[in-house]
Amino acid sequence: MRVQYKLFAITLLASLLLVSLMMALAQWSFDRGLLEHVNKRALQQYQTLSEQLASHYQQQGSWQSLQVSRYSWLQMQADAGIDIEPRELRHAREKQGRKQDSNNQRARHSDRRGKHGSGNEFRSPDFKLLRDSQDFRPKQRLDDQRKRLPDHLRADHFSPDDRPPRDRRAENNEVNRPPKPERRPPPRKKDKQEPLALLTVDKELITGSLVKLEHRQYLAIYLSGIENELTQKSPENIIGYLSYANRERLLDDYDLDLSTQLSSNLWWIAALMVLLSASLALPFSKLLLRPLKPMVDSIHTLAKGNFSHRIAVENKDEIGRVAEDINHLAQQLEEIDTSRKTWLANISHELRTPLAVMRGELEAMLDGVRELNATNVGSAHQEVLHLQRLVEDLYQLTSSDLGNDEVAEMSYQKQELDFAVLLEDDLERFQPLISKAGLSFNFVNHITEQGEEAWLQGDASRLSQLVHNLVNNSIKYTHSPGTLVADLALKNDVIIFTLMDSAPSVKEHELDKIFDHLYRAEQSRNRKTGGSGLGLAICKKIAQSHGGELTASLSDLGGIKMTLCLPRC
Repeated sequence: MRVQYKLFAITLLASLLLVSLMMALAQWSFDRGLLEHVNKRALQQYQTLSEQLASHYQQQGSWQSLQVSRYSWLQMQADAGIDIEPRELRHAREKQGRKQDSNNQRARHSDRRGKHGSGNEFRSPDFKLLRDSQDFRPKQRLDDQRKRLPDHLRADHFSPDDRPPRDRRAENNEVNRPPKPERRPPPRKKDKQEPLALLTVDKELITGSLVKLEHRQYLAIYLSGIENELTQKSPENIIGYLSYANRERLLDDYDLDLSTQLSSNLWWIAALMVLLSASLALPFSKLLLRPLKPMVDSIHTLAKGNFSHRIAVENKDEIGRVAEDINHLAQQLEEIDTSRKTWLANISHELRTPLAVMRGELEAMLDGVRELNATNVGSAHQEVLHLQRLVEDLYQLTSSDLGNDEVAEMSYQKQELDFAVLLEDDLERFQPLISKAGLSFNFVNHITEQGEEAWLQGDASRLSQLVHNLVNNSIKYTHSPGTLVADLALKNDVIIFTLMDSAPSVKEHELDKIFDHLYRAEQSRNRKTGGSGLGLAICKKIAQSHGGELTASLSDLGGIKMTLCLPRC
């Protein structure tokens, strides 16, 4: 699976999760806000109802009318804006009307008895005795009533033609009567009636329905008609309480429909956002991976052995830094490859030269061109020694470079010695060579002048080899007349030996390369103008083996300044 598709899948999945979470939080926030709005709206309605109840109490002087009339209680709720089922309100009104008619009939009957009773008490008939008697037969009584009617009024006495004519005006009224209006479906009712009750000051039920005690909320009803608001809101003016409960979920169908519709719209929007994310994730993944393509191509090129390829760095971010590192790696590999090729060419030349000289001298003696004597054999022997020394130096350098320190340490025999004494002896042996080369020499030993010693743990022969190589290089490369200046000092338990010479010098960028194996500032490989190119490399390895450091810099005399630092024991 390509990285682009992986990045696309990760981006799409992250967008899906974020959008889903955002939609869920939005739905939860809306439902919570809608529920709070419904509760606030209901509280406003309850406050309006409490004001109406206070006015009713001021007019009636008690809650008696509301306690006996459910219709009045429901009507006051409807007037306050509280949703009441029309069927329940109509049923309560009809029930109250029937009760009122019954009371009116009872009152009229009592008045009639007071006028005609003459003191006789009215006794209600015993319907049970009438029902159980044989005379209480509805069908028989109806037949008896029909028999008592006169013959001219009985229905079965008339023939169809003899029946009295029907009233035409009644027929016209029936024809012209407007049609009955179509019955509309009742409004959608709520799943549950709101729990609302009217309580006394002692919180005893007057009318309404109560909820569980832990869910009850109370709204005090204060006596109206008091001008001072602070006085009106005092506990002494409380005439009752409204008991209600805050809704914990939506119950009204309209609120539920609104929540469902909004939820559906939100999830449609979420689906659209996911589709947009999917449509944008693919080109964005291509855009993000575009800077990586040159890096991949460059790495493939490096793997094939072409170290000259470089990446154009356009950004300064992490990807840009990776591109710079790849360029740096390519440069290092190119330098290593160049050094390897140069190493092979130089070592081939260094080995070929003494072999060619020995072959020529031996062939000349075999052919009789040169005499077979000690002088000619000694010349060939010198070439063998030179070749052996070259091979040994290469072996030591390669052993140290490969990390085979045990092989390198076997050739070192370290002991405590005074480096100042060793240095003076070595420099004194070079006085004739320096004078013969037409150079002046000056050596300053600050350690001896200060009455101190330069004791260290080292190999005397290897340290002498180091000093010989440094002085030999200065003698070979310094033009006559020239100057050599040596200095020995001690600073912070570090022995510092410096050797400066006059012109010629090397370029500044070549100062670090003169310690490389087989490197020569003069590239002709002429044995008269230089050695094998291993001298300074060996000197650096000797200094590192003694825990020191050898560096090169430009000299104030116009040549090169070599600085050797060794730790004092």
